[in-house]
Amino acid sequence: MNRARIKNSDEIVFANEIFELYPNYKELVFVCVDKKCSTIMTPSCIKKNSQRRPHFKKYRNQEHIKECEYAILNELSQKGKDEKLTNTQVNKIGYPSVFKIKENINSDNNINHSEKNDDDDEGITGRGEVAKLYEFDSENIKFNRKNKVQSIDRIVDWYLGYPYNRNVEIEIEGNKIKYQYFFKRIKENTKSSELNNERIFYGKVMLSDKNRNVFNKYDNNVYLTLLGFQKKDTISGHYENYSIIIDKKNITQTLLSRMRNKYDSLFDKAYKDLKDENSPENFSLYAFVYGKIADNNDTTLNVEKHHITFRYTEVRKTMHEN
Repeated sequence: MNRARIKNSDEIVFANEIFELYPNYKELVFVCVDKKCSTIMTPSCIKKNSQRRPHFKKYRNQEHIKECEYAILNELSQKGKDEKLTNTQVNKIGYPSVFKIKENINSDNNINHSEKNDDDDEGITGRGEVAKLYEFDSENIKFNRKNKVQSIDRIVDWYLGYPYNRNVEIEIEGNKIKYQYFFKRIKENTKSSELNNERIFYGKVMLSDKNRNVFNKYDNNVYLTLLGFQKKDTISGHYENYSIIIDKKNITQTLLSRMRNKYDSLFDKAYKDLKDENSPENFSLYAFVYGKIADNNDTTLNVEKHHITFRYTEVRKTMHEN
């Protein structure tokens, strides 16, 4: 589970924030977020050198109550990594069904400060109010057009976390498309004509010093090189690698700082694992981008607004992998 409640205050906290925000976490008591349950939880793998993702777990002598909604959803989330879920189970979990592209993101005054952080986009309801992903009311655990998100993070999480249920649909500006066709992988010999707009493109980040501290190298833009390439010159052996360009002017300082911290942390971990020959099997550092090819360079991908995120993960292939 990625979050829990502090028992004394009922404050909901995320596992990946515990070590930084609560240095006294060992003095706190954490419980399940479902108030009907309140099983004692403990943070695990929260330090930076941990090989696993930060999470909360219950003690061996503790059990969630049978009706615990959060435990049920967590169990389905684990199950969905390895097998196809039924429609009933998918509806129970809920998933981003509408991608609402943010406007006017160039000012810190326009940030919704109720969001916990950039990669925990909690979505918005049809009334424009904040709605948490795993609330326990019926509106938020079933699929409908109100399950909107304003960044690509939760969309990416569904794609990665439920590889056998990528046949669900998402709506972008009135047009619907299945998840399995909404994502396009950038790999070797990928033609620029295949990188059409209104897709989430993703590829492995080149783990070299060229990509270290990329957010601090230039004042106006961030340049990031991928392993995926368009073609290789057979004579010189030169690869035309794809690159990503992020316009800093299109991102608030707050979001830019979060993006930088996340990238630097994941890059350092992936780079160290590579050098130590300790990388988990099939794991790579990936960049996921909602954008399009630049008009003046067919190997450069421009990020649309702030829609880019990073994952150090394995990407499961399916029969619809493109």
